[in-house]
Amino acid sequence: MTDSPYSPSRDTRSSTLSIVALALAIILPLVGFVLGLLARAKSKASGSPTVVANTAVVIGALLSAVWTIAIVLLVGFGGVLSGGPAPRTPDTAAPSESTPPSGSESGDELVIEVTSERELDSATLAAARTALSFYAENAGVEMVDITETNADTLAVTFGADATSTDVDAFARAVSTPAAEGFYAVDAVHPATGGADLGDGSTTPPCDALRFGPMTVEEHVLACDEAMVTQLLLPSSARLVGNAIAEVEVSGDVVAVTLSDAAAEEFAAWTREASDATAPGNQIALVDFIGVISAPTVAEELAGEFQISGATLDAELLAARLQLLSSGVSFTAR
Repeated sequence: MTDSPYSPSRDTRSSTLSIVALALAIILPLVGFVLGLLARAKSKASGSPTVVANTAVVIGALLSAVWTIAIVLLVGFGGVLSGGPAPRTPDTAAPSESTPPSGSESGDELVIEVTSERELDSATLAAARTALSFYAENAGVEMVDITETNADTLAVTFGADATSTDVDAFARAVSTPAAEGFYAVDAVHPATGGADLGDGSTTPPCDALRFGPMTVEEHVLACDEAMVTQLLLPSSARLVGNAIAEVEVSGDVVAVTLSDAAAEEFAAWTREASDATAPGNQIALVDFIGVISAPTVAEELAGEFQISGATLDAELLAARLQLLSSGVSFTAR
């Protein structure tokens, strides 16, 4: 009997290899493509069908191409994300290199000279940039850039929508703030104003104080950051801002330490306030932006206290306190 030229064992091997190639073409496309070529060659040599092997070759080739393109795009996209400058640590108070937001145009420019009763270091200038940027935002004046031009000068660029009147008001307010330091509280009014000052005049609404505290009838009127409450304060601070000796941030808590001389006065003041009725039991900490904090005093406090809160922007608060502590003043020109 003549043997058949097609051996059943070779058919089985070719069929198995084709099936394996097809499976790998889906899982490992390149490996499946190579095995598919090998299975097709063996199937042709044995006279077996090559449909499965051909399918493995096609699928392996297509998926290999897809994976190659995907890897190239992924690598390229990752390079764009990591191609910016190295992040700076908070202690590196380098000049701002911000650029105007897309679609905004530059308008008026203002040069602000910064002076300090203590060392005017890079950290203090960084705090000044932070506070001035927030001040412009809070006042509704578009600021597109603020940079250090030298060791004691900041250049502020406003947006095209900022009017010259607003820029002038901004310059006057930062150069001659109406209040800075620790104040007793004479009265608390709603933001809508209209409270009688005792001479026939009334307090203006907080909307009129968007450029910070203002002097009204031998008093200082200041609004809180949220513009929901206004405080009527004496014309002068009981403790000046540079009574603050140290400011530390830990999470959402800002710790404030007063100088030794100020600590004694603060202890006597808080002892009096803890026994007083409202609003005499409040102490307001104010800067050129407005009321930083106005807590109710429940007990005598030594020369250290903390400011905290769930919605507190600790870094911004620390910057504002740092400016008070250093006795920073601005001169706009």
